[in-house]
Amino acid sequence: MRNETRTLSASSVFRSTWLAVFVVELAVISIINGLTMITFARNRHLRKRTTTYLIINLTIADFLVGTVSGPLYIYHIMTFISGFSWRKFIVVFLKNLFSACSLLNLAMLSLERLHATLFPYRHCLMLDRFYFKAIFCIWFLAVIPASAGAVFFLITPTGNQYLWASLIISVLFTVIVSYVIIALNMKRKVLPYSSGAVSSERKLTVTLLVVIVLSTLALLPKFFYAILEISTSIEDQFIKQLFLFLFYANSFVNPLVYTLRMKEFRKATRVWCGSVNTVSRSQIIEMNM
Repeated sequence: MRNETRTLSASSVFRSTWLAVFVVELAVISIINGLTMITFARNRHLRKRTTTYLIINLTIADFLVGTVSGPLYIYHIMTFISGFSWRKFIVVFLKNLFSACSLLNLAMLSLERLHATLFPYRHCLMLDRFYFKAIFCIWFLAVIPASAGAVFFLITPTGNQYLWASLIISVLFTVIVSYVIIALNMKRKVLPYSSGAVSSERKLTVTLLVVIVLSTLALLPKFFYAILEISTSIEDQFIKQLFLFLFYANSFVNPLVYTLRMKEFRKATRVWCGSVNTVSRSQIIEMNM
């Protein structure tokens, strides 16, 4: 009896600890990506480069991961009952949708940078509507794995692991191949722009490479765990929660990289924060008066 009580107590502490960890992580994801969205919205000059549309879309997807997918995951594990129902399907679908969209957006960004490197003249002539179509395709394609994953998760969990492993490996393959070609092309020739444009495009390419590499490092543990779970049927809860924590971590590395690597974004964020502080101080002074 005492052993059972100790086991239940340890299990309760374990779940409470990870619940607190995920709540903090999701709050950080939501706040950082929310501030990034506001920065892009308040500064029109940051949206002049068409690639920014994909960056904004990634930020929105990551924000929804923190505000919708993560909380739904917590709700799901706390109220999970085996069997299929439409309510559980909708919960798991929404939990999967924004994570899948974030993954597909990383692949689209790498392909966009590949096109900019291989066909610079043609890339300069691309209109905004092309990017809007690309964003629509990302969300449309994200619905497919999100729906299939929800069905598999509620009926055959192993199928869900196969699906996510396939999605992650497809994204990683696209990213690796794209940036290998970009690296080889950059060494072989100089882009036919002015030196300033070359520097700007290359800096953006390197910035997005850093974003994608960090996101990839966060995704790999979940991929390996999915493969391990498929091949050995192992279910270590600590490893599972740790790898899921790293998986969600890829949703807040992007704004940090933008702040460190993009001078215009850093300056706009500083100006916006400064204006907010100024307004707050003026309000405090008025209240004191």
